[in-house]
Parts: sequence; structure tokens; C-alpha cells
Amino acid sequence: MSVVGVVCALFVLISFSPLSSHTTWLLASRGEAILTTGSLPTTDVSQSLAEGMTVRETSWLSAVFWALVARQSLEAVSWATTILATISIVTIAITLWCKTSNSLLTGVGIVWFGAIALGFLGLGSTLLLVLPLWIALLLVTLNKEANRSLFGMMASIVIVALWANLDASVGIGLMLLGLVTICRAIEGLRESKFQPSRLIGDRRFQRAIATFELSLLATLLTPLGTGLWAEWAQHFSLTGSPLMIPTVAGVCWMIAALVFGIVLRKHQGTLPLVEIISLASFGFLCLCWGNFAIWFAPLAVIVLVPRLQSALGIQADTAAIADADPKAKPQALRFAYSLGAVLLAWIAFAISPLSQPLLGGQTRTIGQLFDSSAPVAATRYLRENPVQGMVFAPANWGDLLQSKQGGRADVFATTSLRNLPQQAKYDYNRLNRGDSGWAETADRYNIDAFIIDKHSQLSLKETVGKGDDHWQVAYEDDASLVLRRRGA
Repeated sequence: MSVVGVVCALFVLISFSPLSSHTTWLLASRGEAILTTGSLPTTDVSQSLAEGMTVRETSWLSAVFWALVARQSLEAVSWATTILATISIVTIAITLWCKTSNSLLTGVGIVWFGAIALGFLGLGSTLLLVLPLWIALLLVTLNKEANRSLFGMMASIVIVALWANLDASVGIGLMLLGLVTICRAIEGLRESKFQPSRLIGDRRFQRAIATFELSLLATLLTPLGTGLWAEWAQHFSLTGSPLMIPTVAGVCWMIAALVFGIVLRKHQGTLPLVEIISLASFGFLCLCWGNFAIWFAPLAVIVLVPRLQSALGIQADTAAIADADPKAKPQALRFAYSLGAVLLAWIAFAISPLSQPLLGGQTRTIGQLFDSSAPVAATRYLRENPVQGMVFAPANWGDLLQSKQGGRADVFATTSLRNLPQQAKYDYNRLNRGDSGWAETADRYNIDAFIIDKHSQLSLKETVGKGDDHWQVAYEDDASLVLRRRGA
């Protein structure tokens, strides 16, 4: 029941946490274009300056999902992110409990996973749709029985096919299946005393390589076809910053490395090669590129927590042992535990905002739904005082401002800045730095308003913040400053 309590506590915490991922609004806008036209957009619909630049919509299913959710309300977006995050947490909890039957280890594993993955992702991230698929693929490929069965093979192919339509990060899943195939080849060569002819006839190796090949072909079951492959090189260019150790994710990575060392030192018997290779590979990638923490977190928790229990000889809970024997515990006591778990789940639901349609209560304000980095007040100002021309704002703010929820402003750039022409990228960086000649650049692009982040655009604020004969400060708060062209 303590495990249920930990899951419920995290559920309540997530349900009240504000949305922190701006890309949700970018996907929702693209989804609206898909739903309206009935086809995938070939240009970036979120940026008017990208007109004429060809793009491939690699996350069309995610875009449609977020568009349908965003059509309901901002609250619905928060509910969707809570449910998606909870699905991943519950899956991890059930997996750890089934493998360890130890409430302490299961609870630590859940918190460990949440601290790395959900904290790194940010609520509202489009990868929340993919994370449950990644966990499911880990469970299938790392389970010996499932990996050897036809069901496991078909499950892997279906997961990859669905993932390919949700997000271009499906290459991560193929990377795992490739590692499984390589490990199976090494094990097969070792068992056959390095006779390649016997390896080719190994049924397990044949199944592993067939799973990888069919999963690769399953990625073609998208509207893009082979176009998805063309996007992988760009998506996995591995550009990004290394994992910062003095962070929650960095500390959790250090703990994973320590536990991995303990397991290698004290585990009795032979560890599966696929676990060693996958942990080492994804752990190294996570250290070099911090965004791999999203994929490393569930892998580390699912593999290391049960192995740590075995290495240190930690016993299962007494209650779990009694559950395995129906005669060891009175029927009434087992019913009491079940009733207590259901009661905890109901209390968590009743406390959370998700209960508002059923139990009533006050709807959260926009300020409560967004985190402090979102320009809530500036967005409200633009909705009440629309701008006819273009709006220049930080790219991450542009994601929200160009969406239906942000007032459909014609923004200079969003976080899809790569889709803009080279000159527009250059001019965006010049304006963002507040270089001289900003007024002439604004005239050239018909910019009628600047939305300035007072914390990250200090140079731009110093350059244009006071206004002049042609520009005036229309709105200002602690986070943002709105500068509008006089007469616009």
C-alpha cells in the first residue's frame, strides 16, 4: 500500500504542477492545420517567414493529439499531461513491484525515475506521448521470455510503428533493438565457439535480427514513408550540451553509475550482456548529451533496482510473501489492503484538479496553469490589444503567442527557427542581441510590436526598451516588456 501512496503523491504533485513545455502549443498549431486541410503541411504553419521553405511533419500524430486536446481548454492540456506522466509512473511501479516485491526499493525506483525523466522533460512535452512506448519496448526487449516469443516480436514492431508516427525520436527504439541484436550475436558466437555458420542457424539470433529488420520497415508505415529516414540524421545530430552533474538529473546519473558498479561487483552469476551494453551505451550518451536522460532514466531503474536487490540480498516484503500464499494471510486482511489502496487513489483523484468536472470546484487561472517562464500577462495584453503586423518575441515565447491560446500573433520566429530562411535567422539573432539598426530591420519585416523577455534579452531591452519617436512602451511587468510602433 505504501507503493500506491508514493504513486498517488506523485500524481497529485504533477496535477498541480504548471505546464512548462512550450512545444505543446507549436504541435497544437500544426495539428490544427492537419485537421483543417486533411493533409500534412509542407511548410511551417507557425511562422509566416518560413513560407516557401519545405518541411516534413515528422510528429503528425502527436500534433493531431495535442490539437484535439487544446481545442477543449487549457485545463484539458494540463489533465492530458498529468495522465500521460502518471501512465509512465504506474508502469514503472508495477514493473518494479513485480520484480522485487519490496516496497522500499519500488518507492525509491519510482522517485528516482520521476526525478530524472519527468523533471528533465517538463510537463507538456510532446515526448510524454512517447515515454510509455519506450518503457513498453524496454520491458519487451529486456524480458527473456517475451523476447523469445512471437508475441514479443510483434509487440516490438507495433510499438515502433506507432512511435514512428508520433515522433522522429523512434530512432532511439531502433538503437535499442540494434543493441539487442548485437548482444545476441556475441552470445551466439560464444555459445557456438565462434563458428559463424552455427550462429546463422541460431533461432534466437534469427528472431532478434528479424525483429530489428521488421521494426525498421515498420517506420515506413507513416505518411512520410522514406522521408522519415531523411529527418533522422538531423534529429539525431547529437547537438546539445553535456549533462550537468550539479543538477537533479546529474546526481541521479551519478547514483545510477554507483549502483551499476555495485551490481557488477557483487552480483552472483552472469549478468545478461544486453543489460550491460545498453546501460553502458545509454549512460555514456546521457553524460555526453544531457537530453538522453529521458531515455536513460527508465532503462536504469528497470534494470538496476532488481539487480541491486539480488546483489545485496534484500528480501521481499513480508506482506508480499504472504500474498503469494493465500493461506498465509486472512481474507479480510487482504481485502483491507485492497480497500486502502483504492481509498488512497480516490483521495488523490479528489484532491487533484482532474476531479473538478465530477466533484466541482474552482477552475484554475491561466497564471496557475503556466509556469513562471511563460509570458502570461503579455499574452493577455496581446489578446486584448491585437497587433496587425508582425510580433518579435523570444523563439520559445513565440510557440505560445502564435497558437490559438496565445492569440494567433504573427510571430517572427518559434523554436522551429531552423525552418526559416538563412537571412531571417541572421536578422533574428541581430534583433535578439539588440544590435544597432534594429529599427530598420523592424521596418523591413513590418514588425509592429516587440515582446521582450526582461531576464534573457537584457541587451535588446537596453537598446529598445525606452522607445523613441516611432516606438512606445505599451505594457510592462516584472517579466516582460511590450514595445509597439506608434499608430499601429
